[in-house]
Amino acid sequence: DLPGSTRIRGSNAVDQIVATTATMRRTIQVCLLMTLPLVSTGFVAPTTTASIVHTHPILRGSSARRSPMSTLSMQANNMDEAGMSRRKSLGMLSLLPLAGLALAAGKPQSASARLPMEDMMINIFDKALPSVCFISTDYTSIGLANNVDASKLPKGVGSGFVWDTKGHIVTNFHVINKVDKAQVSFTDDDGNKKTYDAKLTGVDPDKDIAVLKIDAPERVLQALTVGTSDKLRVGQFAMAIGNPFGQETSLSTGVISGKNRQIVAPTGRKINGVIQTDAAINPGNSGGPLIDSDGKLIGINTASLGAGTSAGVAFAIPIDTAKPVIEQLIQFGQVQRAVLGISYLERLPSEAESAKSGIPIVKEGAVVLEVPPGSPCAAAGMVGIKRQGEGKKALLGDVIVAINGAKVSGPGDLGKAMETFKPNDKVKITVKRGNEGKEMVLPVTLGAFRGSAFSKMESERPELDGGLNAMAPLNVPLSDIAPQLQPGTNQNTP
Repeated sequence: DLPGSTRIRGSNAVDQIVATTATMRRTIQVCLLMTLPLVSTGFVAPTTTASIVHTHPILRGSSARRSPMSTLSMQANNMDEAGMSRRKSLGMLSLLPLAGLALAAGKPQSASARLPMEDMMINIFDKALPSVCFISTDYTSIGLANNVDASKLPKGVGSGFVWDTKGHIVTNFHVINKVDKAQVSFTDDDGNKKTYDAKLTGVDPDKDIAVLKIDAPERVLQALTVGTSDKLRVGQFAMAIGNPFGQETSLSTGVISGKNRQIVAPTGRKINGVIQTDAAINPGNSGGPLIDSDGKLIGINTASLGAGTSAGVAFAIPIDTAKPVIEQLIQFGQVQRAVLGISYLERLPSEAESAKSGIPIVKEGAVVLEVPPGSPCAAAGMVGIKRQGEGKKALLGDVIVAINGAKVSGPGDLGKAMETFKPNDKVKITVKRGNEGKEMVLPVTLGAFRGSAFSKMESERPELDGGLNAMAPLNVPLSDIAPQLQPGTNQNTP
């Protein structure tokens, strides 16, 4: 309870107490300051005012920090003890009540009239801005293939950031999927823009990550400081920088709203451990950096639950997930991920789906759909669903229920288990075969991911096995293209 006040109850009690205490502190400080001119004339002892302000907990604010009024009052005491004339002191101290009134009104005292939090955000933004780029893409060949006037096709936009001084740029896979070309632009504080044609270094559609390469001088290539996402806490400050709807170098701020979320990659596979934030992420922000209060990279902005606009629920791929992928793409041109070489259902069939397809109800495991010839699992004798022809029900093949003895309860477990292995690892896969559910153990030597986007972009390393586009192309569906809008428009849809 505050002295002389009624008991405060309810959810806002703490806020009321804090506000009341702050008001009391400012009021008493002003009253004390009004008496400071009297110190110079000898009516009030200098040590009295200094002692009150310095020792009183409300006026001091906290034990760790002396209030501005305490500092000024102690200065008055020191001046008197040093022998400064009271006439000179009077001229200086007579201005202090004005400063006290400004403080009581809650006005910032700095010449810039900015709060410390504002200065912090400005500094973080200014430091990160040279590392963030605007990515514009062209889809001319898609238009030609569908008899669409190329001039009427939208120019896709996205964001990215500098990874190293060699010119590698990180963005989302869906930003450059199936594009004819991509350009990377940097804009400085004065609005000057420098644009570079990008080459394709490599992609990982399952993590929605792509790496580009530009030929730019090192002075332009200012890489972000890479942080860690492992120890993020809900409520921690987060800042997103990017180009929503083509509006370059836009800033949005918020907090870490949640952790360990799950989103769907362009391939349909699940991405686990995703960061949730309420920092606004709109079309065009994709591929841009999510940074913390130290200005360090903690994630890659990827998706929002809003229907074309931010809904306050946005997602970013954690940098601890993205970093090994990025490093592998730069080093090898492709991700070094172990694969089974099969396709499987992303979820277990429902009763209705089971009745329609003829596949029996499966309560656990991952249902194998197809086992392509030449794949690691084909060599081990794995069997997929057998289709008997139009109008006939399919026959169940193998259902994966364990890998190296670790239980696979569902498709999600299979994906997580595969992330623990490397190409060429030898594993034992337990399956239940057919409607009878006969259990079998298949020895499998895991293969390596090999694929490229349907893209006409020039490869950074054309000597790599004939170039990235000579690999098995990944025909990933083209997601919605983020539109580029003219500045000043109010449109928010393509």
